[in-house]
Amino acid sequence: MTTPAPTVTARPAADIVAQFTLDEKALLLEGVDAWNTNGVERLGIRRLFLTDGPHGVRKVRQNLGAFGLAEAEPSTAFPTSTTLAKTWDPELAYAVAAAIGRESAALGVDVLLAPGVNLMRSPLCGRNFEYFSEDPLVSGVFGSAFVQGVQSEGVATSVKHFAANSNEDYRFVGDSVVDERALRELYLRAFERIVKEAAPATVMCAYNKLNGTFCSDDRDLLTGILREEWGFDGLVMTDWGATNDRVAGIIAGCDLDMPGQVAHNRASIVAAAQDGSLPTELLDQAVTRVLELVQQCSHGLIHPAGPVDPQAHAELATRVAVEGAVLLANDGTLPIDAIPQQNQRADAAGGLLVVGEQFERMRYQGAGSSLISPPETTSPKDAFDRRGIRYSYARGYRSLDLTPDADLEREALAAAAYADTVLFFGGLGDLEESEGFDRTTMAIAPAQVRLLERLVGTGAKVVFVVSAGAPIEIPRAGELAAVLLLSLPGMHGGEAAARLLLGEANPSGKLTESWPRSAADQSALDYNTSEVARYAESIYVGYRSHDATGTDLAHAFGHGLSYTSFVYRDLDVQLDGDQVRASLTIENTGTRDGAEVVQLYVRNNRGRVFKADKELRAFAKLRIAAGAAERVDLAFALADLSYWDVAEHDWVLENGDYEVIAAASAADIRLTAPLTVTQGRESRSPYSPAVDRAYATPPTGVPAEFADLLGRPVPSPTSTGRLGMETRLGDAQGTWLGRVFLRTVVGRVQKDLDSALALPDSLERDAKVKSSNFVARMMPSMSLRAMAMASSGGFAHHIAQALADLDNGHRIRGIRRMLARPSTPRTATARTDQETR
Repeated sequence: MTTPAPTVTARPAADIVAQFTLDEKALLLEGVDAWNTNGVERLGIRRLFLTDGPHGVRKVRQNLGAFGLAEAEPSTAFPTSTTLAKTWDPELAYAVAAAIGRESAALGVDVLLAPGVNLMRSPLCGRNFEYFSEDPLVSGVFGSAFVQGVQSEGVATSVKHFAANSNEDYRFVGDSVVDERALRELYLRAFERIVKEAAPATVMCAYNKLNGTFCSDDRDLLTGILREEWGFDGLVMTDWGATNDRVAGIIAGCDLDMPGQVAHNRASIVAAAQDGSLPTELLDQAVTRVLELVQQCSHGLIHPAGPVDPQAHAELATRVAVEGAVLLANDGTLPIDAIPQQNQRADAAGGLLVVGEQFERMRYQGAGSSLISPPETTSPKDAFDRRGIRYSYARGYRSLDLTPDADLEREALAAAAYADTVLFFGGLGDLEESEGFDRTTMAIAPAQVRLLERLVGTGAKVVFVVSAGAPIEIPRAGELAAVLLLSLPGMHGGEAAARLLLGEANPSGKLTESWPRSAADQSALDYNTSEVARYAESIYVGYRSHDATGTDLAHAFGHGLSYTSFVYRDLDVQLDGDQVRASLTIENTGTRDGAEVVQLYVRNNRGRVFKADKELRAFAKLRIAAGAAERVDLAFALADLSYWDVAEHDWVLENGDYEVIAAASAADIRLTAPLTVTQGRESRSPYSPAVDRAYATPPTGVPAEFADLLGRPVPSPTSTGRLGMETRLGDAQGTWLGRVFLRTVVGRVQKDLDSALALPDSLERDAKVKSSNFVARMMPSMSLRAMAMASSGGFAHHIAQALADLDNGHRIRGIRRMLARPSTPRTATARTDQETR
């Protein structure tokens, strides 16, 4: 047996670059066929396959472009990130990620586009289900565990979306205007932890601008902070279609353009390299990073992935769904005392009534690019029927029809007249919550609201079982017997629901975001009002705001009930060098085994710099038998108490009196202990007196001092109602051409939605409706530039520019552009898709 000759990729990447032609370099820095990088067969450089996957592997069977949601290969549909984080157990996150890594490797995936660690700035963000928390510590800890889990199986990760991406409606054109301190303390903090702890192979830059500069062009962000300050040595890629100026991107430190195949971008690289405006060393640096990623993936990063065990992965998904469910309210009705069918008399009065289509068609995952094709699913109905539970059922509403159905409602109310307990399964559907668009309200569908209110009016005990990826308004909340939040619990969410409702498992999940009573109570002061997103609340996001303002929340950050009870005692806090160490005892005083999440907050000193009242610094989940007690040790770095000083552009620890708080939630403080800091410096404010006054407490509206806080004028929206390269198509309706173009684009995807809606009532119909609805709702938010960059060459960049010229009165230039044939580097036209993994 002969040993095969080593490929060129086995040599140091920097040595290989010298063998590339300029055209090959341009080609290597972009994707092809929506999900691959380009290979260079002449030099033995293979392609890489990249795919979505925060909650499982979404490897499509057919290339339908960046936003084409073709059927995917079967893979485990794990609970979504928001559900996973609500376990407050990073070890579970690692286990889930490792399982996804094994499945990725088995499917030939080199880079998994996950995790998403953006903060939940507003409960209205349509993509919150893909994120972990409103708190950067929770997001960073879970993101770090996820990256380590996936990469332990030899698959690379791409941490996204860098940075300050917090909405969907303006994600392609928006400008996130954030003051330096809030950016550092909140929106970059999770990314920083992940980079330093977990060494992700890649980072994905976001679509949006950050303080006026597109993230893909932002050298301060991608090189100054990410690489030079944090020490990141991996590859930076764009989100699919997030490229703005390809040459500026390479200079900024953005290496890989996805999905690629944009002739304009390749030609720009070649021209800039030839005239010297793109320095050779920066071009070669980007090429080297792509080659290093190819080498890493070719060697399995560290070692090959382990074998895939579908049954073990399914059981893990069920466990996460159980531990991530949050018991929001309970008057003692849960767990229900359900009687197996064979043990109940046929003439028994009353009984259990189940209402809601989600009982038989559970919404177990979100819609959009993270849509997984699981090999099997378990609905609550499946789980109840397997146990032989006796119940009556009424559909009550249709998830994909938001208006009340009188016949279904009447049937449910008639059945409720004979019920002792009603389990109402509902929440948000895929028409209301998805990647690609944001909600405008926290209210659920009118059909569900009306039915739920009328069921409460019957006098029966009503338990609301909620499937939703973000906070919702809960109708008649004070009159419900119990509320169990399943979030989006993955493919076996129905089994988890049955275990929790029947008392086979004890709820232990806790919220990782605040639940306002309505969107009017959210902490984001300016959300989705224009393409300019003013983060005027600064550091006061989520509980950091609600604590200080005393907001009447539906449920506080960290809240979650149990079927047992816990007592906290004996808090001890010590300063050990550069570490703060706390220990306390938790006792399970109930009759059931259970788990408690201990949250350690620190109340900030009252210095001259405005700060949140308290901030989460550590947490732990303890599993404690009934009647037993456990001692838990928690620690964090003293430097974590530092704030970002905008005068020194660095972290500063202030002297003063702090308070360490052991709590069951942000609103449920159990124990406190003093902490005096003398290792820092005396308090002083880097702000003007006007800013100090405006932000001494969380502002209730956008303050006039926001510009002073930023240190520069606040930009104004620029939309003119005409087509522009950076205008949302939905905003370009002031001209005939703009209206026609929008109708053409939306009409094309609307046909798919209409076809799906016309299908017979079935699970297949539901899947096609949610997929086509995602694209249809997203298209009005696209810009001409984003369409050109995301289309893999299907919508040429020069055509986009021509349309913008024509719509803005530059007819001759527009016609010339329309008729032009852009030059394409010779190598870029060569076929390179023969290499396979």
